[in-house]
Amino acid sequence: MSKSIDLPYNKRKRQINKKLNRESIVFASRKVFTEKGLDSSNVREIVSAAGLGSGTFYNYFDDKVEVFLVIINRLINEFSSYIIPEINKAKTFDELVNIAFKSWFNWISNDEENYIFFKNNKKYILDLKWLSQNSKEYQNFNKRLLEVALSMSKIIKFPQNDISLMVTSVIAVSVSLGDELFERPEIQPSEASTFATKLFLNGL
Repeated sequence: MSKSIDLPYNKRKRQINKKLNRESIVFASRKVFTEKGLDSSNVREIVSAAGLGSGTFYNYFDDKVEVFLVIINRLINEFSSYIIPEINKAKTFDELVNIAFKSWFNWISNDEENYIFFKNNKKYILDLKWLSQNSKEYQNFNKRLLEVALSMSKIIKFPQNDISLMVTSVIAVSVSLGDELFERPEIQPSEASTFATKLFLNGL
């Protein structure tokens, strides 16, 4: 028998309620951060949106940044699961670069809620130094991306450059143009992808 079945009913119920409360806080935080951004939000607004008591938040999180990171880590994991299979489809280095840029720009633009969340929190999401210091999922994503690039370099011809620096450069260009995409809605993801690919491969 599993441990959960062996536990007394009241204890199992408390555990379920704790999980539900935590997820309610994460869900409500995502909603508040999407509407107002992390800096303009407060814990009172989050618990109100979650329909919980004012002190409940601190049973699960130390502050709003901690729950913000939970959301960020989930999004990074989601993006990682999306882009890695796409990159693996590349048959040439040029195609790999184009797929990487296209995947990022499409992903941040095609889901309206994600787009607004990213736009209103770009101060943190587009700060690679902040992400590297605070998000283990971002560190894991960087590691996975590098591993994929190294593996593919054995199958398709790569330029004679440091692969780690190339991966870092692709991420940096994606972040910079992602910022432009947020600020200039007239720019289409396909345009940003084409420009980024041309910039990276040919230096314009």
